[in-house]
Amino acid sequence: MKHIIILLLSILFFETAILGQQDTSGLQIGTNKFIRINYENDYFTQTDEYYTQGIRIESENPLYKYSPIMWLLPRLSNSTVQYGLAVAQDCFTPTNIGSDSILKGDRPYSGYIYLGHYKTSSDYYKKQMLTAELDVGEIGSCAECEEEQKAIHKYGTNVQPGGWQYQIGSGVMLNYMLRYEKALYTDPAADVDFLGQINTGTVYDNALAGLTLHIGKMQSYFLTNRTSSFQVYGIVKAWMEGVAYNGTMQGDLFTNNSIYTLSYKQISPVIFGDSYGICLSWHKTSIVYSVTHITNEIVTGIYHGWGHIEITFYF
Repeated sequence: MKHIIILLLSILFFETAILGQQDTSGLQIGTNKFIRINYENDYFTQTDEYYTQGIRIESENPLYKYSPIMWLLPRLSNSTVQYGLAVAQDCFTPTNIGSDSILKGDRPYSGYIYLGHYKTSSDYYKKQMLTAELDVGEIGSCAECEEEQKAIHKYGTNVQPGGWQYQIGSGVMLNYMLRYEKALYTDPAADVDFLGQINTGTVYDNALAGLTLHIGKMQSYFLTNRTSSFQVYGIVKAWMEGVAYNGTMQGDLFTNNSIYTLSYKQISPVIFGDSYGICLSWHKTSIVYSVTHITNEIVTGIYHGWGHIEITFYF
């Protein structure tokens, strides 16, 4: 619990020292309207273990500002603000999905589903951006990761998942995220940005810091109102993450109804990650493909990677 308190205090400091007051000074509402589909799967890296699949559907629209949840999300002063909603599902498995017994020391089966409200505020002149998100959902069988994976494997492979009866027990998912980005270097063809992020809640409690490189033909990353001109650019990220709690391995923070979980001592307290990809954008559509790698989340585990496809339709 001391880790949770530290993270909560960090959030208060983060908001006070960096964000400033959440008033209406300099507020501009972004004009972007879009639907974005994100799909992640470790099939793209030729594995079937750990983080095995994720789906997230996002929508941004100025009308979402009227949701009362948005008042819980801070923003930068003198910024352009975008309001969004998201629905997501993530699924996790151990290294051997063919086993019908508990694999001691391995990752438990787990999954969650949630509805998220998020607010992105960007200050183009100071080249900084803040994203705040509140997610509410449930971890456990209601995410239907078991049914989904078995259906996919029925038609795509001979290996049938055998241990979902031991998945993390059901519990409430309530998570809050703050992500701050600031340009360290920028010109028309490239920018290097600092990334800092804090997550706290019943499933994830962690903090990370890293760098992002955008390079190619593109508009400024901090210009939220998108141009319809052709863009093509590469994206490279590297980060370090400190982990205080991970409910997908330890179970929901406030429940104790899981058959099998890992203890905090079995989880790596520090994780390193990187990703690289390419974005193509023109007119009312953009497509991103990237690959992510992380070091072992479990002390006795192995490195892991997955592919990510993102398609955005603007209107």
